[in-house]
Amino acid sequence: MGTIEKSDADGILPVVVGTALWAVALVVLVALRPRLEESGATWWIGAAAIGVVSGVLGLGFLSWRKRRQAQRP
Repeated sequence: MGTIEKSDADGILPVVVGTALWAVALVVLVALRPRLEESGATWWIGAAAIGVVSGVLGLGFLSWRKRRQAQRP
C-alpha cells in the first residue's frame, strides 16, 4: 500500500476556489434579484455575500499562518 500525500498542506487552494464560487454566485444572484424578490428568496444574496467575506477572511488567516510557519526553524 502506498502512502497518502498531502495535496495542499496550507489549505489556500480550496479556500480560493470556494471564495471564487461564492463570488460568481453573488453576481448571478444580484442579476436575478427581481426573480428572487418574487419568490421571497433574497436571503440568498446575503448568504453569498457572507460566503465571499468569510473566504477573504479565511485567505487572510491562512496566508498569515503560512508566513508564520515559514519563519519557524
